[in-house]
Amino acid sequence: MEKLTINDIAKLAGVSTATVSNFLNHNYGKMSAKTRAHVAKIITEHNYHPNSVARDLAKNDNKTIGVSIADITNPFSATVLSGISAVFKAGYRMIFTNADNDQDTETSNILRLQAQNVAGIIIIDPVNPDNPIYQTLSNNDIVMFDRQMETLTFDSVATNDTEAVEEMTKRMMIAGYDELYFVSWPLEKVSTRIKRYQGFLRAIRYPDGTHLIPVPYPGQSESLVTFQTQIKRIMEQRGNKKVGFFTMNASVFVQLLQTMQHNNYTYPTDYGVATYEEFDWMTVMRPGISCIRQDSRRIGTDAAKLLKKKLETKEGGVPTTHIIPTTLIIRDSF
Repeated sequence: MEKLTINDIAKLAGVSTATVSNFLNHNYGKMSAKTRAHVAKIITEHNYHPNSVARDLAKNDNKTIGVSIADITNPFSATVLSGISAVFKAGYRMIFTNADNDQDTETSNILRLQAQNVAGIIIIDPVNPDNPIYQTLSNNDIVMFDRQMETLTFDSVATNDTEAVEEMTKRMMIAGYDELYFVSWPLEKVSTRIKRYQGFLRAIRYPDGTHLIPVPYPGQSESLVTFQTQIKRIMEQRGNKKVGFFTMNASVFVQLLQTMQHNNYTYPTDYGVATYEEFDWMTVMRPGISCIRQDSRRIGTDAAKLLKKKLETKEGGVPTTHIIPTTLIIRDSF
């Protein structure tokens, strides 16, 4: 088959050659997300490889793995990356992109990785797992974690969020807590947050929303005041009740702890607390923090091994969610 040219791609996509050229050179400033996704789809469908990358692919020399990261500053992402790197350290190159929790940036990053014709892509904790850009990709060379798509399109790696939170919440109930609250970033259709909240509800059976306390994102000062006021009111009105809180991750836990300290409340004397995620600093706090430990490095290695196998067999099969179990760590925070 005759090799396609940039003019051929432009005609197939119904755009100018300048648009295709800008796409290939990552000049997206005047290009809509819809156009970028469309051009990427045409390029992928017709297996168009410009210049030296095409020669590499023809010789089966393409050993580049793209990694799309929602937030590279998240400690979870850093540990996961170490697991991915351990699998691909021999014979592979890796390209890391950071979306800084912005969907448009994430879209641009995915398009850039496609334009560089990476052999496969690992998507860490996507900003929006249902982003239309993902409909242009194939399960043959993609693995996604930690957040899940509404309709599973790619192989995914996740932890047993619901079951783990349900069990931890039951442990707090057994410890004698009369009133428990789930503290979280806004749920916003984010699968990990929703699944953890579902585990809380399964254990405690409160009416949906009655014991859910949203924590604002950094920089939302008005919402932060609302959160602090809500926590203060719960503590002031608790009477003789034994009150406890479960936080959906370590960042939320820190926000709750800061609010409690500001109001001169301490755990476990005034309230009980447990959280999803474990970091080293939790072990040196006194009392120690009860938490749900997830093996972040294993998440990275399992995802990388899964992608490597797909690249070697050149097929993805039916998309499946691969569940990695967690461990409950009970200390003296409740």
